[in-house]
Amino acid sequence: MKKLIFLLILMWTLPAFANDVAVSNVVLQNPDAVNATVEVSFDITWQNPFSGTDANTAAFYDRAWIFVKYWVVGTDSETTGWHHATLTSGGTVTPASDGKGAIVNIGTTQTVKWNYGADGVSMAANVRVRVSAMEMAYIPEGAFVYNAGGVGGSGYNNYGGGSQTAVSSASDVPAGAAAGWPNGYSAFYIAKYEVSQGQYADFLNMLSATNATSRYTGSYNSYRQSVSYTAGNDYGSRYVADRPDRAQNYLSWDDCRIYASWCGMRPLTEMEFEKAARGGGTANTILYPWGDTAPTTTTYTFDGATFSQYYACYNNTSVGPTDVGHYLSGDITRTNAQTGAPVYGVTDLGGSLWEHLINCEHTTVPTNGNGTITYPVSWPPASAGKGIRGGSWYFAAASLRVSARSHAGYTTADRDPTYGFRAARTP
Repeated sequence: MKKLIFLLILMWTLPAFANDVAVSNVVLQNPDAVNATVEVSFDITWQNPFSGTDANTAAFYDRAWIFVKYWVVGTDSETTGWHHATLTSGGTVTPASDGKGAIVNIGTTQTVKWNYGADGVSMAANVRVRVSAMEMAYIPEGAFVYNAGGVGGSGYNNYGGGSQTAVSSASDVPAGAAAGWPNGYSAFYIAKYEVSQGQYADFLNMLSATNATSRYTGSYNSYRQSVSYTAGNDYGSRYVADRPDRAQNYLSWDDCRIYASWCGMRPLTEMEFEKAARGGGTANTILYPWGDTAPTTTTYTFDGATFSQYYACYNNTSVGPTDVGHYLSGDITRTNAQTGAPVYGVTDLGGSLWEHLINCEHTTVPTNGNGTITYPVSWPPASAGKGIRGGSWYFAAASLRVSARSHAGYTTADRDPTYGFRAARTP
């Protein structure tokens, strides 16, 4: 008689200040020897779920992107790292069409089905599994205003040629862009938070030792970067974030591309950035993600540093990024606008860290990542078609404006204490 596949279940949560997403009660059940599948059951929860309708009367809400990584005991080692599991239909949660993960809501005893046979795993193998979760916001289809006030200029093939314009259909794309280029009109998912230092340390601990060394930013140990490396620790626990809730700075474009692909996600485009930061509606021309009010210069002490009290981390008072989503944390009383979050609930689109993204000069449609560190060829190199937007802890208020593009064509491939990232995914 054939053995049933034996799996050691491990839980991987990605906690971050003000969100606390948690996966629990992970169980393998209902193995199917004929189809080489097994169900992965789990509970998932997070704080402050939301939903609403925007100015286009389109529904938006938060969800989580979950994906599964596995390790074959006796075969895999620190030379190989962990692998991305292929999901298939049959659970209570419908996986994405590429099988790289699934969008889920808060709930208990949810199941996704892992097609271990498709991944070349034997039914008799001893396998460790980790379930990963990242909070996302669903940005609905609909029109929006791009380049409000014309402040973004015409450089780098900017859509609209430098003028304020309404994006009213999926075909409103930069000159020469292929059909389906993510222009913000079509629906997409975007990470609610910038990548945190805890998330990045977990990512490093699951890469092969060689690849983790390449992606480690630890030689930069200033400006509130807290991820450290201990060579004597066992594989899987060598990278530790002393402050896991802080936004991960010092990320290069290659760091971001590899991280996004490994998660089965992709980089944002700058038109999607504006949609997420401004919201929908052809009459909506707000300057900042929270409205037209300039961010306050009032400061206070938090986490051993001096931060702006409201709206955003900016203006070089903190000497580094704050916790992801900090202005939603409730540590002090803030109005809805003072949290700095736009209508769709995506935090820190102004301030904390510049965010690497794809600009209008790159006209190829960026596909979703494949779950490995080999990112799709449809993503641009650092030399052309990418930039950074959103301002940072170091820069003044002008860079926090939704349509500001002073660094939209920034081609540097280097790491910097003001650079971070958040990923997106095409539904």
